[in-house]
Amino acid sequence: PGIEEYVSSITSTLPFVVSIYLCSNRNNTNVVLNGNLRQIYGRPSLRDVIGNFTGAPFFEISPLSFYQVNPVQTEKLYSLALEYAGLTGNETVWDLYCGIGTISLFLADKAKQVYGVEIIPQAIEDAKENAKRNGIANAEFFVGKAEEVLPEFYEEQGANADMRHPDVIVVDPPRKGCDEVCLSTMLRMKP
Repeated sequence: PGIEEYVSSITSTLPFVVSIYLCSNRNNTNVVLNGNLRQIYGRPSLRDVIGNFTGAPFFEISPLSFYQVNPVQTEKLYSLALEYAGLTGNETVWDLYCGIGTISLFLADKAKQVYGVEIIPQAIEDAKENAKRNGIANAEFFVGKAEEVLPEFYEEQGANADMRHPDVIVVDPPRKGCDEVCLSTMLRMKP
């Protein structure tokens, strides 16, 4: 009840608000956004700029996707990760827990191939669209748990050394950290 007044009070006080979603969550868990969302105002997603890509230099961010909240510091952090990776254009890179693909796309600009993994389907949809929008064709994204996708991919590659042993693995895990299976697979891959 009173949703129109609620939206009006927010947008009149905060004119920069782009979207408002209503999330109904009656589950007694630590999950805040459970996917039961209803857009009640504005655009279906947010747009933000990080870095300078050849296409439209922005990223679409849907409401269930993870995103760093400080784009200025994010660009500095991602640029530092890119520098530490030491990419020359010939490397295969994995970006685990990739979200909407921001780190993946930073790396793809300097790598031969980048693979991103994220458990949230909407985030992977955003990652694929962000790659397309920014003119990046050497990034591939997988929906799933990193601790399931990475070992499966590793085992499927058999004797293909380039695929079994990537040059770089970037990890930006959730607060709980990396799963033990994921960590042991990374060690076997010997990046």
